[in-house]
Amino acid sequence: MEAELREEIEAKARAVLAKQRSTERRSMRYGQRFENRTGIAPVASPHTNPAHWAFHPQFDPIHCIRHSKYIAKNIWRKIDAGEYEPIPAVQFDIPKPGGGTRPIMSFAIPDSALANLLHRRLTKRNSRLFSGYSYAYRQDRNVFDAVLLLQRSLWNSKTYIIQYDFRAFFDSISQEYLRKIVSDKDRFIISEAERKVIFSFLSHRSACFDRYPHADFTHRDKGVPQGSSLSLFLANAAAHDLDLALERQNGTFVRFADDVVAVTHSYADAARVAAQFRLHCGAAGLEINYEKSPGIKYFDIGPSLDPRNLFIDHDDAGNLETIKKFDFLGHSFSQHGTGLSEKSVKRIKRRISRMIYIHLLLYLKRGQFSPNRLSQTAFDWDLVTCLNEIRRYMYGGLFESEIFAFLTLGTKLRAVRGLMAFYPMVTDSRDLVALDGWLLNVVRRALRERRRLLHAAGYTVPLVPNSALISGSWYNEPTIQNECKMPSFVMGWRAARKFYLRFGLNEIRAPSYYSITSMY
Repeated sequence: MEAELREEIEAKARAVLAKQRSTERRSMRYGQRFENRTGIAPVASPHTNPAHWAFHPQFDPIHCIRHSKYIAKNIWRKIDAGEYEPIPAVQFDIPKPGGGTRPIMSFAIPDSALANLLHRRLTKRNSRLFSGYSYAYRQDRNVFDAVLLLQRSLWNSKTYIIQYDFRAFFDSISQEYLRKIVSDKDRFIISEAERKVIFSFLSHRSACFDRYPHADFTHRDKGVPQGSSLSLFLANAAAHDLDLALERQNGTFVRFADDVVAVTHSYADAARVAAQFRLHCGAAGLEINYEKSPGIKYFDIGPSLDPRNLFIDHDDAGNLETIKKFDFLGHSFSQHGTGLSEKSVKRIKRRISRMIYIHLLLYLKRGQFSPNRLSQTAFDWDLVTCLNEIRRYMYGGLFESEIFAFLTLGTKLRAVRGLMAFYPMVTDSRDLVALDGWLLNVVRRALRERRRLLHAAGYTVPLVPNSALISGSWYNEPTIQNECKMPSFVMGWRAARKFYLRFGLNEIRAPSYYSITSMY
């Protein structure tokens, strides 16, 4: 294992170094784009390494590459002697989309490498012991498999949906419970040395960025560290008993990390499933967030079915709320099929709106604009770059011509990734049609505002009609080829769906935000 750990340390260090160099190159590209758009030379700022690299030599990737053999030997010696302890981690508070912050731990490179190695080994070794309904952080399953199972489970004349949200799942899991789970040889195959390493990570020391230089460290006594891939295995282990309990109930369920949805076909079965959630929370030190949890709902999949508005369960009765759709893993499930969830639509709109604002309005509003961005033939180079960036985001680097050739001639796509990779399981295209309309409208409104700002600055430009925006005919530069058609969500979905139906899911790369292991 010592040689394998050395390779892992070097690989992790090179990945950290590559990420830093990529950040530097991106900064240089942004500087060049700023000069192109404004005609103002950017103020060059010296490229500096992240400050926490100086906290300890083992945060520095160059040091780790140079001394990987010695570091791996030293770590392995400590593991063999039962003395291994991670170097104190640096805590960074990352903003959460819904408000507040999430503490993320940055471990030293050798410790992260060891966690990666253990996560892969333990997950592979125990893959057949995990529940078949657990889909997160595994090489043999992914988000697409989870959505497929849900799609197959819903079309029954009487269906109940049970969903509960755990409050701060990763931060709240009882360590006493985790140690009990990890120590139980009947649950998982874990060696004694691996078990001691896990316990060391569970109780690791850390400090906030500003307190680290003062060695103001605290020991973790609750939850698992977010920022270590070992926590991915531990999260699945923590939910293992809940998985087994739900397997014994009538109906089915899907779990992706702490996101669980269960499906039953009687209220009594739904109530028993709900009871298992409460029992597991009591054992694992978790808490259900009832403000965000739908609980038990009757799923209405069509107007022709008998309506239900109350339940009777032994000695209990009450009103029963009916839902026409529910969300899970960025998808929305309804009588119309599988579409995009409202949260996914909002995330897409927020991302594209930012692109449009930066390309078309930001520098004009600042009074920083280069007349070279306007052309008699190309019309507006900022519109060219804006549409190209939106296309890369939507199509994952594919060209419009490649997608068109695949849809019409069957020429196989190079890859299906990016936002397009979110579409294969979608069967209801109404949200995508609406997004196409929204995109055209928001670009048109931005161009109208851009035209007003340009006019105020003394430039006269024509307003591009909708038909020209859609077709790309507004771009008329003969010497430089550019795809300037308006990208289409529906076209991307058609290509992704056709690719899935023809070649399956193995060649489709799941979106990064549902492939958590890519973070480590």
